Amino acid sequence: MFEGLMPALVTPFDEDGEIDLQATEAVIERHIEASVDGISALGSTGEFSHLTGSERRRFAEALVGMIDGRVPLVVGVGTTGTREAMDLARHAESIGADGILSVSPFYWKVGEEALFRHFVTVAESVEIPTLVYNFPMLTGVDLSPALVGRLASECPSIVGIKDTVKEYMHTVSVLREAKESSPEFTVLVGFEDQILPALLAGADGAICGLSNIAPELFVGLVRAFEGDDLVKATELHRRILPLMAIYTLSDPGLGAAKLAMKKLGVPLSPTVRGPALPAPRDSEEAIDAALEAAGLLPVQGGA
Repeated sequence: MFEGLMPALVTPFDEDGEIDLQATEAVIERHIEASVDGISALGSTGEFSHLTGSERRRFAEALVGMIDGRVPLVVGVGTTGTREAMDLARHAESIGADGILSVSPFYWKVGEEALFRHFVTVAESVEIPTLVYNFPMLTGVDLSPALVGRLASECPSIVGIKDTVKEYMHTVSVLREAKESSPEFTVLVGFEDQILPALLAGADGAICGLSNIAPELFVGLVRAFEGDDLVKATELHRRILPLMAIYTLSDPGLGAAKLAMKKLGVPLSPTVRGPALPAPRDSEEAIDAALEAAGLLPVQGGA
């Protein structure tokens, strides 16, 4: 159910920092026109940690209406505690979401048994499927391949993982551990430079933030791979690589990503919420260069 290319949706804000539903709808339509395989909202790229609980619920409700069943919607339920994550999961189910994205609880760095119980408790609080979300750079907790394999084999409602890690071999180990006992378990990567290598290793796709900038580029890579056109897939992979620089051009990369979207004509403000900072003015040249290298803007001085 959750495979292929799923954007990790940005949460657009207006100039005053309030959620902009008109801009959100424009972003959604752009993704659907690009033939994405689903949408993952209220994750890291969606600035879930910068929203209040009521804002998260209202935004999820609005997304269900905008998407209207055209592609699967996964709603992030990440938080520091199990009970609140359960409440968010039940809300997502009640409004018609197709699944939930359950990130490791952060603040307390708990061990594997506590993590296992957290994920299972949240997953079993609803009837819709769960993707667990491993992002150790932000949570401070890395889900071991053995733990992922245990979740896959012992909790049927946990149907996959978004593995956002720098170490490619971590994802390879997750594939080995999880798919050996549960072949249908979905393994998705979070970092864009790992999409093609992970697909070649047996992964099922990606949930990634930079696909908000050029969804057709990322969908094209996945479709080329699915069609056994590795020449085209490699070409698109090489075009994606320069976009990775955008992550370094604001603190964190959310502001630079939103500014890149605006430069490509997406009608949204590059506003982010604190503690995130907007992209600094001196980053614009580097953002343009990344977009040019990806073939998304004309090369300055070119024909």
